[in-house]
Amino acid sequence: MEYDFPLFRPPSEARSLIFQVTLGCSWNRCRFCASYRTKEFRVRPFEEVERDVVEMSVSYPNARKIFLADGDPMAAPADYLVRVLDLMNRRFPSLERISTYAGPTNLTAKTPEELRMLKERKLDLLYLGIETGNDELLKRVGKGATAGQIVEGGRKALQAGLRISAFIILGLGGVDGSHEHAKDSARVVNGINPQFLATLTLIPLPDARTYEEQVMGRGFRLIDPVQSLQELRWFVEDLELARCKFGTEHASNYLPITGMTLPGDKDGILRLIDKALMDSSPGTFRPEWMRGL
Repeated sequence: MEYDFPLFRPPSEARSLIFQVTLGCSWNRCRFCASYRTKEFRVRPFEEVERDVVEMSVSYPNARKIFLADGDPMAAPADYLVRVLDLMNRRFPSLERISTYAGPTNLTAKTPEELRMLKERKLDLLYLGIETGNDELLKRVGKGATAGQIVEGGRKALQAGLRISAFIILGLGGVDGSHEHAKDSARVVNGINPQFLATLTLIPLPDARTYEEQVMGRGFRLIDPVQSLQELRWFVEDLELARCKFGTEHASNYLPITGMTLPGDKDGILRLIDKALMDSSPGTFRPEWMRGL
């Protein structure tokens, strides 16, 4: 099997078999993301996916986890996804779960029955990029969805029995929009109540100056490491979640926090952030050269 690069997956899918059922991203207009700029979105023909699945089932017959790539497989028609999932379940008898990235508008476009059909075929975990809960900022960065649509899509998936791993991008609102970004993002996360929640921190592409002046413009200023921790605190202090695993272990973040569960560990998370804010020496933060590795 040969992949069409670039290929991306969440860190937690390191041990999963990866199949590209779609290529690229159906939206591909978010101003903070350049992951699929070199690709034109398309749903791969079923016969191509079938060939890959059959080949990998011979090499890895006992695979238990599968991740569907590229960035937007939920944009594919439900009947196509049903065929793909049925094939995977037949070829991998030990299969426990299938996961994928999911765009909010593609979730709202699916009917509850379609989502339940996918769940019945072991599609279990959706990685949902909320990015921010602030409507003005969502429009400014070109997300293509409103906060209301993100909540609607997330809750629709949960009601169908799917699990959600959601993430927020710290720094997306810059210095001036930091507080509103944090508070509105917490409100949207609370409205969904996902099982997993993580933060990433904005890494400006192609570089900081170009991102500030040409991509965002209008006086946008990137936050620094200390400001990112303050934004994280504003976000966490408003979270009201039930049985949600929380972490900031992604390589883009300045302060890695792992192994925490909300609501029980909320005070502990805030104490870790406050400790880092009081000791803002360079050794407190993940160095820039390690971010994104």
